[in-house]
Amino acid sequence: MPPAHRHSGNEEAYFVLDGVVEFQVDAKTFTAGSGAFVLVPSGQAHTFGNTSSEPARLLVLHSPALDGYFADLEELWSAPVPPDRDAELALMRRHGMEPA
Repeated sequence: MPPAHRHSGNEEAYFVLDGVVEFQVDAKTFTAGSGAFVLVPSGQAHTFGNTSSEPARLLVLHSPALDGYFADLEELWSAPVPPDRDAELALMRRHGMEPA
């Protein structure tokens, strides 16, 4: 799961296409299965991930878009070793996300 965070100027929406995904939105933790829609308004702390042993697929939408963040995230994760949490948090801050 990515570090829990808030978007100060973006809403985030998830469509669960396959499998089951765990979401944490503000103080609530819940799972959502195929066909579910989850909307996280700007400013709400959240994270998500597949905590099961089965595959899951999501369609994630941001408004406005965060294309630059995902390009930088791909570069960060393409190193031979996974980045540490501080590097992930620094990247999030550069793109207007506040760790929760």
